[in-house]
Amino acid sequence: TGDRCPECGRSLEGLRSNVSKIPWVHRKEIGRFRAYWKTVWFVMFRQKEFCDEMARPVCYSGCQRFRRLTVAFAYLPFLVAAILGCIAHTRSPTMDDLFLVFWTNFFHGLTVHAGGLLFFAGATGIPSYFFESHHVDVPLRNRAIALSYYACGPLSLLVFPAVAIVLWLNIGLDHKAGMLAMLFAFILPIALFGIWWVDLNHLSARLMPDRRPRTVLIALALPFLWLLLFALLVVVFPLIIFYVTIVIRSVV
Repeated sequence: TGDRCPECGRSLEGLRSNVSKIPWVHRKEIGRFRAYWKTVWFVMFRQKEFCDEMARPVCYSGCQRFRRLTVAFAYLPFLVAAILGCIAHTRSPTMDDLFLVFWTNFFHGLTVHAGGLLFFAGATGIPSYFFESHHVDVPLRNRAIALSYYACGPLSLLVFPAVAIVLWLNIGLDHKAGMLAMLFAFILPIALFGIWWVDLNHLSARLMPDRRPRTVLIALALPFLWLLLFALLVVVFPLIIFYVTIVIRSVV
């Protein structure tokens, strides 16, 4: 009945409000572009307030639109980089004969990009299955599932490592600058996935505070599943297609 929680002392005013703090919900008022990037910022740097959204209704269709837009933002820079690379006749990072065959094979490039798109679509959907707990009330569980789609917002910043890769391959960078570009292109995706992972852990801990083993399982399983999905769709699948094309070409 008071204004603050008797356990933690936090104000209850925001939790009792039915007005969502997620900017994407108010996109008609503030504009889609602004609402999207404000939501990305909200998810990345205001994680406690983001988790508080489980205290109020969450629109499922709205979060799915946000997720699809995030997948597009995450994937399109790599597609544009590939197109620019073809236009500029991007050189291979190495002159190894086997790698050159991979680098110049058209179908292999298509399968890599198809696998990348499927990876982002699948990776952003996997976390929602971990919130399907029968030990939680259905409305709260559905809100957590919807919020798990918002949590993938940091992936939209993958445009920056894509730019770093383009600079490394197409512009005459010296050895030191090239190494810095590749280091940036390697570290930033890990950091963005890490922020996403932390958000999901906060959500699971808030959803199931009395089921610690399940939250630990989520924390351990998600990185493994993301890596497995990446290996299957971006590495194994293109290799199989490449092997089949080599066999067909050798027979013909």
